[in-house]
Amino acid sequence: MRIQKIHLTNFRNFADEWVEFGPRRNLILGSNAQGKTNLLEAIHILGVGRSHKDRKDANLVRFNEDFYRIEGIFDHIGVRTVIEVSNSPERKRLRLNGKDIKPAELIGLVGVVISSPDDINLIKGPPGLRRTFLDMAISQSSREYLGNLQHYVRALAQRNKLLKAYQERRVRAADATAWDRRLIEAGAKVVSGRIKYLSEIAPEVGRNFDFMAEGGKPTGDEASAQAMTGGTLQVDATAESPGSVNLPYQAKGYTVDDGGDVEERLAAALEAHREIEMIRGYSLYGPHVDDFRFLADGRDIRLFGSEGEQRTSVLALRCAEVSAMQRRTGRYPVVLLDDVFAELDEARSTALTALISGFDQILLTSSRLIPLPDDDIHQITVSEGKVGGNGAT
Repeated sequence: MRIQKIHLTNFRNFADEWVEFGPRRNLILGSNAQGKTNLLEAIHILGVGRSHKDRKDANLVRFNEDFYRIEGIFDHIGVRTVIEVSNSPERKRLRLNGKDIKPAELIGLVGVVISSPDDINLIKGPPGLRRTFLDMAISQSSREYLGNLQHYVRALAQRNKLLKAYQERRVRAADATAWDRRLIEAGAKVVSGRIKYLSEIAPEVGRNFDFMAEGGKPTGDEASAQAMTGGTLQVDATAESPGSVNLPYQAKGYTVDDGGDVEERLAAALEAHREIEMIRGYSLYGPHVDDFRFLADGRDIRLFGSEGEQRTSVLALRCAEVSAMQRRTGRYPVVLLDDVFAELDEARSTALTALISGFDQILLTSSRLIPLPDDDIHQITVSEGKVGGNGAT
């Protein structure tokens, strides 16, 4: 699905702007702090219902206003879809073709992948950022996973309420464990979904990482596994990984890397630590505290990688996320690249350009011209919340 137009009302520094996009390559140019990132943020909100930068919707409202509204017009093989997201002091509202919908109904409808220099925190930052990455990436391509995640979140909230009540001596010990079975069942499905996804994308992440590290020059096993056709890197997602990258899942309090039954392992972890959870009054184990690592040639990139390797890692990960969404859903997501070339040297920029050349619709922000491998580039300019160039309507 591609975005054709967006209407921004009182969103960030946009007062009332219509923006038109091209079907393939869109280059959004402007100086810093003019609104380029805000434009991508608005499209991301249309895709998943929330900002990737700010948890509070009130912070997205233009100064001295009390609401914002985003309307996006999308097209998929000739079918027009209109998505609206608005927020006011009264309520937040999501609408699909004029009808109110729930947030879960929006996720995966369009499919969006966003990457920015802040993505380096996926490597350097706390585990919560990596869990959010997994949950959003998988949920957009699997309604089953999204449902399991929702069930887990509800069970976790109820269980924590009971554990807190027990800590305050308001319920008996037996009552405090009433939600354990539902938590374990849903949690095991979430963990299994994450492990499956990481196993699926790891080979492609490895090929992307090696390709960028080599400056776009496949060597050795890579050269036989990857074929350059017309400047585009053709990646076989089912091929064996060259072995450089591994994305092991880290479950707290139990092991999952030996193929054992996840539900049994999680149940055993809860049983073994039941007393300490009841003392503390909240759940200490489960997918809400898990993590995954990024290993390159056995090295933990978070601990031992250079900043260049860390940036290469997250871009390799994002490109694999795009490909995985295409394989799982049959269509490419809208790819939002926020100033991703700014921190790359020439060789890695060339490699990234090749990696993204096979994607469908791309919206790329930059403060300078970027040599994209496409003659038909839709150029948009943004200055002080005003849109010019081909994006003006």
